[in-house]
Amino acid sequence: MDRFFYAPPESFSDTGDVILSPDEARHAIKALRLRPEDIVTVVDGQGLAAKVQIVRADRNEVLGRMISIDQNLGEPSWTLTIGLALLNQHRRYELFLEKAVELGVTQIIPLTTDRTQSKIWREDRAVQVMIAALKQCHRSKLPILHPVTSFRDAVHEGTLIADPNADQPILQEIHTAGDSVTFLIGPEGGWTDQELQCARKHGGKLVRLGPLSLRAETAAICCAASMMLNNPYK
Repeated sequence: MDRFFYAPPESFSDTGDVILSPDEARHAIKALRLRPEDIVTVVDGQGLAAKVQIVRADRNEVLGRMISIDQNLGEPSWTLTIGLALLNQHRRYELFLEKAVELGVTQIIPLTTDRTQSKIWREDRAVQVMIAALKQCHRSKLPILHPVTSFRDAVHEGTLIADPNADQPILQEIHTAGDSVTFLIGPEGGWTDQELQCARKHGGKLVRLGPLSLRAETAAICCAASMMLNNPYK
């Protein structure tokens, strides 16, 4: 089994050394019982994936030496941006973040909308969730996490807007959208009429996900899965 770890870019030295953080080191030593000469994969979240041989290991630090490097390991050939409105229950947003990483999303936009009730956004917690998912699914690049953005600033020409009353099915739009797609998904209460008018004015396209009433985070996951299944990894 390939053992995956994350280390930020500054943990990789020009001489080929890699130092794991105390948390990653404790997991490597206590949970996985890794020892010197064992080989692991360490990714930097920016596309670099290195095979690393452990040189020194204790409970608070693991030092390794890179023996090979790969670029963009586990990354899709297409780009997918998903904007999801902030939700009242933070754990539901964290579920979306986890699944977005697993499904190949490349950019994430936390949105504020007319019906957004929650104003709380913890970027540090969001990054922690994304890093855990990155290691689990063996990707090498963390999605770009945008700052909190208003819906009106996020919608542009060609943006796909999830709307249960839309006529156009999501799969038809994905088939014609090419390899770069942006989806926006509203909050628990959905979009206001003014927001839908704004979307049309700026060239956004309303798409229907299916016949069922979905939670906001489920709709976002559905969009990501639709893109991945219609654009297989090469």
